[in-house]
Amino acid sequence: MRFGHRGANHPVKDLARNRCYITSQNHGYVIEAESIDPEIAEISHVNVNDGSLEGLRYKQKPVFTVQFHPEASPGPVDTDYLFRSFLDVVEQQKKEAE
Repeated sequence: MRFGHRGANHPVKDLARNRCYITSQNHGYVIEAESIDPEIAEISHVNVNDGSLEGLRYKQKPVFTVQFHPEASPGPVDTDYLFRSFLDVVEQQKKEAE
């Protein structure tokens, strides 16, 4: 990325939910969408301003990632669903280990 994504007010779209969230960011790199093997992962979030990849969800593993700061709380609870999703994964893994 030439300048990166810095500061607040970066719109990011969650493709599965078809919703846009205003996020805080601080990064100077991006993964090129073409480099993602669709058998391994799917793009879950994109930056509305420049179309860059902002999140991935892996298909065969309980792993997902986002490129922004969900804990920054740009709204009251805008991206809390990411933390709930993480806790759901932890609980599922715990049950499978028992």
